Amino acid sequence: MIWLFIIIGLTIIFFAISLRHIPAQPPHIAVVTILGRRIQKIKREGYRLFPFYPFIYNAILIDMTKKNQDILPQTVRTRDLAEVQITVSLTWTPNEAHAIEYLNQGGESGIRNILSDMVRERLRQWAIAANRGPQTWEELLNAQEEATAMLIREIAGLSVSLTQDAHDKIIHRIRVGNGVQPIEQMGITLNRLNITEIKPLGELALAAERLVKEQQDIKGVHYVVDQIDQISKKVGCSSAQALEILQTERSKVTKKIQEIKGNVSDDVVKAVEKIIFAWQKRKD
Repeated sequence: MIWLFIIIGLTIIFFAISLRHIPAQPPHIAVVTILGRRIQKIKREGYRLFPFYPFIYNAILIDMTKKNQDILPQTVRTRDLAEVQITVSLTWTPNEAHAIEYLNQGGESGIRNILSDMVRERLRQWAIAANRGPQTWEELLNAQEEATAMLIREIAGLSVSLTQDAHDKIIHRIRVGNGVQPIEQMGITLNRLNITEIKPLGELALAAERLVKEQQDIKGVHYVVDQIDQISKKVGCSSAQALEILQTERSKVTKKIQEIKGNVSDDVVKAVEKIIFAWQKRKD
């Protein structure tokens, strides 16, 4: 009878020492170690048995939540020696099947440093390359999708043997945040990668602002010319009269037409008023 109590007591002590809880909130996994050596065995959340913990069996916990990482803005030079700043954002998750590789890279902090270095180097090489990438800063400002696809290919290590369709699907899924691309050497899964901003720096920023304003002005002129041409054709009047109608419709001319054309006869004024009335009816 005494031996029975001894056995029961030892069993209770064994389970009290060996039963360990792996957190489920936030989700974790545990890499099992025996005598301090990691083995290719993973235990998931819940109460798990680690015999003679922590002397023989032990565990290294890994937080499996998605990691959002905003890379510090990277300054690159294009082939025309212009400086442009690029901001990149990623989301990744530790990969359970490659948990040991994840630990070998230094865990979360190590992976963050590696990704930052990779993004910086890949962007620098791409921006200055002679045979690929943008050749001028204007091209770089419009190359957000191209740069995003390049980073995904380089960081995820996509195989060159992929079909174009498979390649494009992987790129699209990662861009919209639904990626499941494993990066085995780092022990992670890449879920999302986006370039959130591309902007010129210094004097180049002022030049870019002037360029955008000039383009907007040109578009505005083309729009007005097109509107004048349409009014002239629909109403059957001259370009000058069509411009006056357009200004009146936009409330840019506040005086009466008779006052604006004070040096013309009443008959002409009445004719113009009829034109405006006809145009307003067509517009309605």
